[in-house]
Amino acid sequence: MTNKLFTAILVTITLVISGLIIFDSAQATPSTPTETTSTTTSTTTIDLSWLNTTTTTAVQPVQTVKVNDFFECIRHRESRGDYTAVNPTGTFMGAYQIYQEGWDTFAARINRHDLVGIPPNTVAPADQDAVALAMYNELGKKPWGGAC
Repeated sequence: MTNKLFTAILVTITLVISGLIIFDSAQATPSTPTETTSTTTSTTTIDLSWLNTTTTTAVQPVQTVKVNDFFECIRHRESRGDYTAVNPTGTFMGAYQIYQEGWDTFAARINRHDLVGIPPNTVAPADQDAVALAMYNELGKKPWGGAC
């Protein structure tokens, strides 16, 4: 079975099941839904000539981001994996070396208000991971200078 035929059958079945199209078995064309109490079963031939078999759609490859690999790289680069790390100036803290204002902003965005005002290097690794993921989801690699 070709992909187009399979797709046409799947679309047709979905529409029939959802009640959007009811086929008239005599004409094999869509008809207006009507209430019936008949218990007979009939076979319906469906005209699929509407399916344009000459149209093709180019599918673009999906770029997969390996988030775990990225975060492992960032943790190593920023703090050698030390969740309690603090840079020499005291500005950037934790495994991901996040500054306090950025930490507070993203902790609040993920409704972790209990983390706001708490230095990142003093919270659990899972909490640091969650805030870093929120930053990544919104800003991509930018907070870490595009590294890794």
